[in-house]
Amino acid sequence: VLPPVAVALSACAAVLFAVRSTGVRPGPTLWAVLGGATAVTLAGIVIAAVAADRAARSVRDRIDALRRSTARREGDLRALVETLRRGDAPPAPGHSGPPAADADDFDLLAADLARAHDSAVTAVAQASQLSSQAGSEQKLEVFVNLARRLQSLVHREISILDELENEMEDPDLLKGLFHVDHLATRIRRHAENLAVLGGAVSRRQWSNPVPVTEVLRSAIAEVEQYSRVKLVPPVDGTLRGHAVADVIHLLAELVENATVFSAPHTQVLLRANLVTSGLAVEVEDRGLGMPVDEQERMNALLTDPDQVQVASLLADGRIGLFVVSQLARRHGIQVRLQTNIYGGVQAVLVVPQALLGTDPADTDGGQHT
Repeated sequence: VLPPVAVALSACAAVLFAVRSTGVRPGPTLWAVLGGATAVTLAGIVIAAVAADRAARSVRDRIDALRRSTARREGDLRALVETLRRGDAPPAPGHSGPPAADADDFDLLAADLARAHDSAVTAVAQASQLSSQAGSEQKLEVFVNLARRLQSLVHREISILDELENEMEDPDLLKGLFHVDHLATRIRRHAENLAVLGGAVSRRQWSNPVPVTEVLRSAIAEVEQYSRVKLVPPVDGTLRGHAVADVIHLLAELVENATVFSAPHTQVLLRANLVTSGLAVEVEDRGLGMPVDEQERMNALLTDPDQVQVASLLADGRIGLFVVSQLARRHGIQVRLQTNIYGGVQAVLVVPQALLGTDPADTDGGQHT
C-alpha cells in the first residue's frame, strides 16, 4: 500500500510545482483533472489495500489448515505407537494422492507432509508384523524409538507454522516454508530408517546415473544443521540410479552424526574423490573425538551389524550408524570411523566401482521416479 501512496503524493507535488513555476492560474478544468486523478489514485490505493488484506487472510488461513493437519497426523502417529505398545494390530495404513498439476507451494508442502506421515505409518505397521516373529523384539524397540523421534519432528513443524502466522511478508514466509519443508525431508529420512530396519528398499529411484555432487548436496539438505556443512570441491563422477537413494540416506546419517557430536560453531567437511577401488567419500568434523573402545565398537557395527546388540545403541542415540551399516552392506560399501588430525572423527566410506555410472556428459541427468 505504501508505494502507491508515495507515487500519488509525488505526482500531485510534481503537478503543483509545475503549475506554480509556470505562473499559470489554475482554472476549473485543471482542478477537475487534478481532482479526478486524485480520486482514481485513492481508489487504486483502496483496492490495493483490500487485495493485500485478502491475500494476508488467505495465507493465514492456509497456514492454519497446515497446522491443524499436522497436529492431527501427530495425534494419529502417537495413537498408532500406543496401539503397537499394547500389542494390538494397527489399522491398515492409508495413502495420500499426488498434488494437483497447478499446485502451489502450500499444496506441495501439504502433500509432502502427508507422504511423510504415510511412510511413518507404513513403517510402523511393518514393525508390528515383525513383532510376531521370534527374535524381533530388538527391531521392534528400534521402530518405536524412531517413531517417537518422528513425533518430535512433527512438534517442531507445528512450532514453525505458529511463527509463520506473524511473518506475512513474502521473504520471511518463504524462509519459514523452507524450514518446514526441510523438516518434512528429515521426517521422510526417519521414516525411511524404519523401512531400512525392516528390510524394505527405498521407493525413491533414479533411472539414470546422477552426478556425485548432486548426491552429496542432497545428503546435506537432509541434515538439520546443513548450514555448517561445507562441500569441498572438486567432486567427479556419477552414481548409478538404483543406489542413489540409499547413498544419500547413508551419507545424511553420517553427516548428521558429525554435526551433532561437534561444537555448533565448527564446520563439517564433506569431500569425495575417485580412487582405485571406487569413490572415496570423507565426512570430517572438529568435535571432541571418540574413545578408542567406542570407536572399535562402532567400526564392528559398521563391519557386521548382526554381531551388535541393537538395544545397546538406543541409550547413546547411535541408531543412525546401525542404519548406515545396513545400507552399506546392501551395496557393498565399506565404512570406517577414525580419528583425524584435529582430534575429531572422520568417517570414510568407499563406494565400489560397480555403483559408479558413466561420465555426466554422456547422460541426460538422473530422472527421479
